[in-house]
Amino acid sequence: MARKPYRVEVNYPKDGQPQFFLVKDVKVGQKKSKVKKYLRSGSPPTVDELAVYRRNYAFDLEMKAARKKAQLNADRFSSSYLSKNEIVNLEELRFIYRSFTDLLTVNEAESYEKNFEISYVHGTTSIEGNTLSLAETHDLLEQGIAPNSKTLREINEVQNFKNVLLYRNKYKGKVTLDFIRTMHSMIMNNIGMESAGTFRRMDDIGIGGCDLAVTPSAMIETELKEIIAEYYRSVLDSKHPFEASVMFHYKFEMIHPFTDGNGRVGREVFNYLLMREKFPKLLFLGRDREGYINALKLGNEDSFEEMIHLFYDLIMSQRMGILIENLQKVVTPIKKKGQMILDDFPVVKDE
Repeated sequence: MARKPYRVEVNYPKDGQPQFFLVKDVKVGQKKSKVKKYLRSGSPPTVDELAVYRRNYAFDLEMKAARKKAQLNADRFSSSYLSKNEIVNLEELRFIYRSFTDLLTVNEAESYEKNFEISYVHGTTSIEGNTLSLAETHDLLEQGIAPNSKTLREINEVQNFKNVLLYRNKYKGKVTLDFIRTMHSMIMNNIGMESAGTFRRMDDIGIGGCDLAVTPSAMIETELKEIIAEYYRSVLDSKHPFEASVMFHYKFEMIHPFTDGNGRVGREVFNYLLMREKFPKLLFLGRDREGYINALKLGNEDSFEEMIHLFYDLIMSQRMGILIENLQKVVTPIKKKGQMILDDFPVVKDE
């Protein structure tokens, strides 16, 4: 999507020469504002000078606009656990992500999403113990090349996400029991075929590292319907969607509706909820496994504020810096020969 051109605004102080500013208009819902960058005083900029100003100050204006939109939009939301400043920061993240993706060409957007999904699949499976490397995950998903040293189960765990991602990206409705079951059937294809897409029927099952009893099998559908309704009700009541999504994810994992695959399904649904609200999706990387599990354990202790803050810290540390870097690339693009490569817009910082 092409960015709307910035306009020039002139201020006439009582004493002194006219002042020229480069301005970006900002609108969120019915609220309107603007951000601006001082250019100079005296004579108006020429057409050529304006082209230089627009190129040099585009990134600064886009960042200011994202912050202004965040401040305007934050007032819409309530929260039980997030501070006002944290809500503003999350909204800024949302608008930076939207600015970045809006400025991508179709080919760039396809490459960026492909890069992200490979990292995501590698992360969400490695948290469950899958040992494929990021490079092996890429070769399997993109080239159909299976590593020789891995088990068939590990290969299928990764390969199944081809269909999962296609289904998730085409699906436009609300989260439902059928949506959850379909996700599970795809994730467990060729792994646990008898139980794929079927809620568990047994109660003698636990959650690793958790002393709490899972939901009795007879109550699974009832409790899932309750947390789905609670999520949509809370969003309708202006609860911040990031907080509502984290709470849904925690409660889903505690219900533990399947014999196997609960984590992978739960993380898919969590990211689907974020995606529907125009937030960047969260990467569940192997290096974040301990922090992610500890966050869920805090929920078991009713320490929901701490749990929410850990998820908040995770998405802010993981996505904000890299999105700012990527936004700068598309606002003031570097001219290159040939086609862009997959790594032109990284999705996470190397460590």
